[in-house]
Amino acid sequence: MAKKKCFWITNTCNRNVSLSDLNLTVKAFSSINLLDKKHYYYTLPQLEKSAKSGSLHKKRHLISVRIVDPVVLKMDIPLRKETYIESRERSVLEIKEESYEELNLSDEQFAAENSEL
Repeated sequence: MAKKKCFWITNTCNRNVSLSDLNLTVKAFSSINLLDKKHYYYTLPQLEKSAKSGSLHKKRHLISVRIVDPVVLKMDIPLRKETYIESRERSVLEIKEESYEELNLSDEQFAAENSEL
């Protein structure tokens, strides 16, 4: 069985890093496989050249080339179907509509009171 070709890089910085010779921006704290044919079209010699003297070499303090593939930890969280979820039809809060006598003015009364201003 042939081994999968992988060229993993990891951005260890808290900001996005641009690799100019590869025309690629690596998001903060992310790992990507540059030999993944579904997403990238780089060749192994092109990536090795970038690691030796290109943008991967210049930004080696921000981007690290991984020797080992990253391990993805999957947490199995059981799904309980009998869990009760409240509907949002009823609100927990009571809404009271209050009316104030001093706010019930007609336009003529309001104009008469504010004509002095």
